[in-house]
Amino acid sequence: MSDALLNIEKIVNGGYGLARRANGQIVLIRHVLPGESVRARILLEKKGFAEAAATEILTTSPHRVPPPCPKYGTCGGCDLQYCNYEQQLQIKKEIIVDLLQRSPQSALQQAVPLLAAPIASPQVFGYRQRLRLQIDENRRPGFRRFHTHQCVPITECLLARTELNRALQQLQEQSPFHKILACTTELELLLNSSNARVVCLFHLSRKPRPADMKLAEALVATLPAIEKIEFHGQDFLPCGATTKDKESGNNELSFLLPPFPGHTDKPISLAWETGGFCQVNLAQNIQLIQTALDFCRPDAETTVLDLFCGMGNFSIPLALQSASLLGIEGQGSAIRCARKNSDQASLTNTLFEKSPIHTRCQTLAAEGKIFDCVLIDPPRQGAPGLAPYLAALTRKRLVYVSCDPATLCRDLGELIQSGFTIKKLQPLDMFPQTHHIETVALLEKGTHY
Repeated sequence: MSDALLNIEKIVNGGYGLARRANGQIVLIRHVLPGESVRARILLEKKGFAEAAATEILTTSPHRVPPPCPKYGTCGGCDLQYCNYEQQLQIKKEIIVDLLQRSPQSALQQAVPLLAAPIASPQVFGYRQRLRLQIDENRRPGFRRFHTHQCVPITECLLARTELNRALQQLQEQSPFHKILACTTELELLLNSSNARVVCLFHLSRKPRPADMKLAEALVATLPAIEKIEFHGQDFLPCGATTKDKESGNNELSFLLPPFPGHTDKPISLAWETGGFCQVNLAQNIQLIQTALDFCRPDAETTVLDLFCGMGNFSIPLALQSASLLGIEGQGSAIRCARKNSDQASLTNTLFEKSPIHTRCQTLAAEGKIFDCVLIDPPRQGAPGLAPYLAALTRKRLVYVSCDPATLCRDLGELIQSGFTIKKLQPLDMFPQTHHIETVALLEKGTHY
């Protein structure tokens, strides 16, 4: 492939630097910064644009820093680690600005002044309470290379909590661990912040055998940092070994939320099952919940609908202040945990239902149900087609928590067409060193700029 001299204009969604060839063709390049001039090798020609790799930085950005991780550039993660943190936040804001400005809807373009500066993460390294590792052909855990299935072995991850790295290093010193990896496709390490111990989930390619159970028991008995080992797979129920001081049959992890200024006056304990979802950056999750509460503004007369409610990350703090809360989620284990978390908080004003979100919203709208505040926290693909139902179900405020700015902008466009107006946009940096950004949007019914 040919080489080209390119000037980087900006970073776009996905973490790519955008440049233009002499003929105007867009070129996308990783690991570069705005204002830099680079020599790049064209890797792939696609319809309308090309992908390239920088072979030499000719003009260096003042924001460029030496990436501290020795696996940087081979591991597929941490695509902004070469940039100082203050500029990472600026880049993430500009990614959202770029998507808003390129929207065909003028209302989205006009929302740019509403976009606040991103809320920084309390920790920029060592923040992840969960790691998901691939296993290579030599029984070594690691992460995939960018856009490949090739595994890059690691002994630690700079984004992981210290407890996870310590557990991973101790595991790799044990013979039973490597024997289990012989039939393992993925390994998850999860920190139980309530006791600072680690739960290991081995995703097996076959059903576990008695020998596997004995290996798991040996590891748990040998390593005090390991609370539990679970085997997961498609053709069998989760099983494994746990420490003797762990409650029999309990497969939950938990963390403690502090009181939220202006909203709650007591700590909240939340638990979730080991195979379920929880935010990986627990310290930043506290600021995320605070932002959602500030936008929802619940009081003793507020009725709340929480869609994609999960185990109650937003539901429980909201319900402590609201008249009533209905939480809907498609995953049964999450609903089980939401109900338990509600009971743990001594709440009597909550109802949690397992149902596909679009289906249940359609029936709620048909029943004429309406809520003062609706909160929606969809997965990365967003919630296409849900806007008309949200318009029918929302009396005052809609709070949209997004982990993908592209699908957020698409859905905001649909919501505007359904009668909503954007009032606030607050990014939060949930994933430092990467291009990913969380955004909380506040919309209102029937109001205008």
